[in-house]
Amino acid sequence: MKTVLITGGSGLIGRKLSRLLVEKGYRVIWLSRERFLKAEIPRYRWNYQRNEIEIEAVEQADIIIHLAGSGIGDDSWTRQKKQDIVESRVQTAQLLLDTVKGLEKKPDLFISASAIGYYGSDISQDLYTEDSGAAHGDFLSRTCRKWEQAAFSFQAELNIRTVVLRTGFVISKNSEAFRKMVLPTRFGLGAPIGSGRQYLSWIHIEDLCHIYLKAIEDSGMKGVYNAVSPEFISNADFMHTLAKVMRRPFFMPNLPAFLVRLVMGEAASIILGGSRISSRKIQDAGYQFLYDTSEKAIGAALKAIGETEKRVRGGR
Repeated sequence: MKTVLITGGSGLIGRKLSRLLVEKGYRVIWLSRERFLKAEIPRYRWNYQRNEIEIEAVEQADIIIHLAGSGIGDDSWTRQKKQDIVESRVQTAQLLLDTVKGLEKKPDLFISASAIGYYGSDISQDLYTEDSGAAHGDFLSRTCRKWEQAAFSFQAELNIRTVVLRTGFVISKNSEAFRKMVLPTRFGLGAPIGSGRQYLSWIHIEDLCHIYLKAIEDSGMKGVYNAVSPEFISNADFMHTLAKVMRRPFFMPNLPAFLVRLVMGEAASIILGGSRISSRKIQDAGYQFLYDTSEKAIGAALKAIGETEKRVRGGR
């Protein structure tokens, strides 16, 4: 039984991925803010700001999956928030690398999350592949470059197979961002955001977690992969699809970009921009998507939300 060490395990992706890995027969442990070894998923303590880490957690790891990072869309990008976004990804990876260097037994694999923000927030018809260059003068793109560079240090310095997954918008019943789309649409108030012409590159959480699993089990996978669905869809069409699946009217005018910027500041670029991102490389590696259209993915997430709400009502 191989042991998988996950950072950021308590997040949206980490929890779902942990359950999948346990189902597949892996032993899963987390690096967390607090030590709690009797938890369902044992947790070991680390604090990158103090350069502290429980070495015994890393010693056990056959595979490290690095998901840790301050939320990108949680708050406005103040100077402090930007610093937190970068350091919580890059310094954590460096702490892991420094720790692994001191171990006799090294992990076989290092997998790191990244984001399609690497390609920038321009709205265009360009098709971005893993070989496309990073955007210039874009905070999120600069962050992703540093993030990925830190990850590939495991390959460059220790010859550990390294995989980086550039992830798009995650559709899940537990995604706050997705639920923020669902709520107004439920009341017939769904609308395109900004111009609506920007592409929304998405992935259902089931597919994302299975791509992580494939990266573990397919020794031929290394380097960067875009973790997005094969579908190219604009924000306007995505919101229209959401309304269609929910059987709600869709007639509201676009939510003006200036209002989004007023609320989110520079972070608004996450949802106001976006071009087409290719999933061809992961498909060529043999991955077959469970949810290849937004209609299927939205339907599955809404069904899961409905089942959860029904259980909550039944428990009262």
